[in-house]
Amino acid sequence: MYRAFTCLADEHTVWVVVLAACVCWITCSVALKLEQRVRIRDGGPALIWPLAAGFSIGSGIWSTHFIGMLGYDPGVVLGYEPRITLLSLAVAIAAATAAFLFARSGSSAGSSAGSSAWVGAGAGLVLGLGIACMHFLGIAGVRLPGHFTWDGALVVTAIAAGGLLAAVGMAVHVSGTDGRTRAAAATILTLAIALLHFLAMAAARVVPDPALAVPQLGLDRGVLASGIAAVMAVILAFGALTLMLDRLHGMNVALARQGRMLQEKTRLLDDTLDSMDQGLIKVDAGGIVRVCNERALALLDLPRAMMQAQPRYRMVLRYQARQRERNPTDRAFRAWVARGEAGRAHVHERTRPNGLVLEVRTVPLADGGFVRTFTDITKRKAAEAEVARLARHDVLTGLPNRALFHETVARSLADIALHGGACAVLYLDLDGFKGVNDSLGHQAGDELLRHVAGGLVGVAGAGAVARLGGDEFAVLVPGGAVQAGPLAERLIALFDHPLSVGGHRISVGLSVGIAFAPEHGTAAECLYRRADLALYRAKAEGRGTFRVFTPAMDEEAEARRVLERDLRQAMDEDGLSLHYQPQVDGRTGALIGFEALLRWVHPERGPIGPDVFVPLAEETGLIIALGEWVLRAACHEAAGWAQPLKIAVNLSPRQFQRPDLPERVLAILAQTGLAPDRLELEVTESIIINDMARAVGILRRLRSYGIRISMDDFGTGYASLATLQAFPFDKLKIDRSFVSQLGSEPQAAAIVRAVLGLGRSLGMGVVAEGVETEAQRVFLAEEACGEMQGYLFGKPRPIADYAVALEPAADVAARVAPGLALAG
Repeated sequence: MYRAFTCLADEHTVWVVVLAACVCWITCSVALKLEQRVRIRDGGPALIWPLAAGFSIGSGIWSTHFIGMLGYDPGVVLGYEPRITLLSLAVAIAAATAAFLFARSGSSAGSSAGSSAWVGAGAGLVLGLGIACMHFLGIAGVRLPGHFTWDGALVVTAIAAGGLLAAVGMAVHVSGTDGRTRAAAATILTLAIALLHFLAMAAARVVPDPALAVPQLGLDRGVLASGIAAVMAVILAFGALTLMLDRLHGMNVALARQGRMLQEKTRLLDDTLDSMDQGLIKVDAGGIVRVCNERALALLDLPRAMMQAQPRYRMVLRYQARQRERNPTDRAFRAWVARGEAGRAHVHERTRPNGLVLEVRTVPLADGGFVRTFTDITKRKAAEAEVARLARHDVLTGLPNRALFHETVARSLADIALHGGACAVLYLDLDGFKGVNDSLGHQAGDELLRHVAGGLVGVAGAGAVARLGGDEFAVLVPGGAVQAGPLAERLIALFDHPLSVGGHRISVGLSVGIAFAPEHGTAAECLYRRADLALYRAKAEGRGTFRVFTPAMDEEAEARRVLERDLRQAMDEDGLSLHYQPQVDGRTGALIGFEALLRWVHPERGPIGPDVFVPLAEETGLIIALGEWVLRAACHEAAGWAQPLKIAVNLSPRQFQRPDLPERVLAILAQTGLAPDRLELEVTESIIINDMARAVGILRRLRSYGIRISMDDFGTGYASLATLQAFPFDKLKIDRSFVSQLGSEPQAAAIVRAVLGLGRSLGMGVVAEGVETEAQRVFLAEEACGEMQGYLFGKPRPIADYAVALEPAADVAARVAPGLALAG
């Protein structure tokens, strides 16, 4: 390596070495650029470019070699034999061309990146061998008074280094086509050429020989320099040509790309126009149709040939006129322009002879033309009409709904106010409809409502009957009382016999409330309210009948409203209280618990019975809050007793409509501290009959907490045995109506015995309510009734009246009925 350094430093001119390196890099870069055109350009004479690249890099190698030789000073005069020198140029060009053709053949077959690198490396080895051949052939053409001696190791090193770097450079070259890759490959190839040249020159030593005559030097340095300059001019010309071709190619590519983009946009625009849901016609300032898409042809039934000829728009209008189609759009458009409104779009609806409804939108253009779109809104208009109809008609029955009925009544009342006359509003409600829904399901209920609607229309006439919701209907009758009464009777008579609905024979009834205008009011809301009050009276007085509104009904409604208000106020202001009635052991008479009963003392009206305010609370929904208050107050009171007596509380059917009832009861027990096994909840069988699966589920959850469940008023319903089968109650309470007849009605005694026997058979306790005489108590005791309750043992009183019985040290006799200590 020292020899190589001294050769470069002592035997070569530095600036010439730098010039040679620059020339080599430029020629390599130009050659690689030319070769890249083969790989990245489509079409054209592709063979020209590897030949040009081979000439460029071969000439560059040759020029680099001889520029280096011009800067080489071995201490003797040098000359160059012309033929061998030119032959070395040919060898360099041939080797470079062969290398590029080899690289092209390997990378043009769609090979992978890895295989392309190996092909590039092979091409580099070919190029490296060509460089070596050119170098040593060029040295062979040197003429000097002496001869060269060679260092074999350095020669091998030079050839190996040059070949290896050339392989790396070509592998890099074929790996990409960008400028950075090309510059890196040119740099590596320059290094390969320079390293091979200078290592080979270091391997050579000039041995002068005085015995030899000075040979004919051939080409002198000036001629050689001129030749190198000519070659470089050709290479630079190739470079300029490449740059110019790249520019031209770039322009062609840009123009081709723009052309393709324009074609694509045109095609996309055509496709978009033809796939639009709207028809579109564009008319220029001269009235010529320039654009007409497929949708417009279909919507307007226009001939394709006529529209492809770009006719005047007036021809289109005349064609449509011949098709007997009215087209007021054009006249409206001209009038719109005349009004100075051309800055905004003009919209018009048009119905074609085939029934299509089109929305025509015309937008004026700045050049005087316009664009007209046609949208098929037939379905939308039909949907809007259907929505409007559904908004005023009942979906299930097709009858007018509440809103349309109110409009009809309002028009009738307005006509009465202007021209006189009378009318009647009938409110109808089905009796027993809920039972149909519960027993046969909602589908059967819906079928029944459709059947009823048809029957009502058949009697009252179409347009007179409306469905207000649920099982409520209304009828508007012109003429007042003369027509209303007989019509109500005919409507009620429709339900005299069971109806056949969906394979079922269904028995329902009809209750009717009637209000007259102007007799009962001239305001619609007043008539509705009074017809509803009459309906309420009809249902309260036996159902299956009709009632006409009377002023007394208003008074009763007002009284109910006032009572409801007072009940709410009593709840808010602690105006309610609990009374407790003792329950005793049927055998020993010992006190075993109390039933909590709600009492209300009105500040003005005095005591109001539960039979008055409890139904009102059920009707208004207050019973839920009221029942929870009773349960909480009773549990709180019982939790403070010294004796662990049980407490019985009644549950309302409305409370059972809440799915979280068990959790609410459990929360109250936790808050008051009462043990669950001391609480007994009394329910009626109507709770289970209305929704058996749901009610039984709630009862089972309550019982799982340890709470006892008893059936109140047993024997008064129609499905008591089915109820007992559905849920195993802890106790049955015999209704007071049977107990009160003991001793006077043998059938009552038989029923009581049967209930007691049923309870024993099912393992259920039995409580007899309404025990008021000693004879009743004795009878029940003899029949082994487990528990008793009634006035005989104590009336419902405040718990303070039973303080003695609740004391922990109270004498047992004080808690044995019928002791006077309990009755107070």
